[in-house]
Amino acid sequence: MYFTQFPINMTRRESRKLLASPYLMHAAVAGSFPSNSVPDATENGRVLWRVDRMNGGGTRLYMVSPSKPSLVGLDEQMGWPDCEPQWGTRDYDAFLSRIEVGQTYSFRLVANPVVSRSTRGGATDIANQRGGSKRIGHLTVLQQEAWLIGKQAYESVDSEVPRLFASEESSRAQRNGFEVLVDESGASRVVVSNSGKAVFSKGAQGKRMTLVRAQYDGVLRVTDANALRHALTCGIGHGKAFGCGLLTLAPLSR
Repeated sequence: MYFTQFPINMTRRESRKLLASPYLMHAAVAGSFPSNSVPDATENGRVLWRVDRMNGGGTRLYMVSPSKPSLVGLDEQMGWPDCEPQWGTRDYDAFLSRIEVGQTYSFRLVANPVVSRSTRGGATDIANQRGGSKRIGHLTVLQQEAWLIGKQAYESVDSEVPRLFASEESSRAQRNGFEVLVDESGASRVVVSNSGKAVFSKGAQGKRMTLVRAQYDGVLRVTDANALRHALTCGIGHGKAFGCGLLTLAPLSR
């Protein structure tokens, strides 16, 4: 696996155009790999990407991929093609191999927090035209937090736990090999921000899509190293083609 950081030149019109559409951005990322060189997803990993607005200014594209990307074309679209390459790609396997149970990291995840039941845990489903259930986005910060850490999100607030989360045997975080730590007051060390909807057109026919997104920043402890490695290389949740699901870790600041 490979991990890539690509700084985006926000003064360019093409950059703003791509960032406004997760579909166009997906196409630009996919164009960084030779045709058919990377399958959509395997047990060993898939292409994941995420755009971060940096605290110190600037915008950066992160990518995880089974093969090494060629970013010359992307640089011509949204980089500084007349300068030395600003991006960097490194081997990711060395870091993945060092993950062990009990380690703690700060983390960031941009996800698509959705539920397939219209009543957030009731028996009724909303049927779409094909007769299946319809994905409904969690819109409140508390629901979005619970999407990741389950009923733990409600332990420090005066609110009843919805049946959807109360009935979970394990949270999404636990199923992906980690637990979110709590502070001295018992509150979960995770912050949900940049929550909102992206509305964009998909495909030649311009089908309209709505993507609910939320950013999670927090502190975690590894509980299952293999499950966490799978999450880091295969993503978490839905919307992976459109910039959701990429979990990244960093050493805790001292």
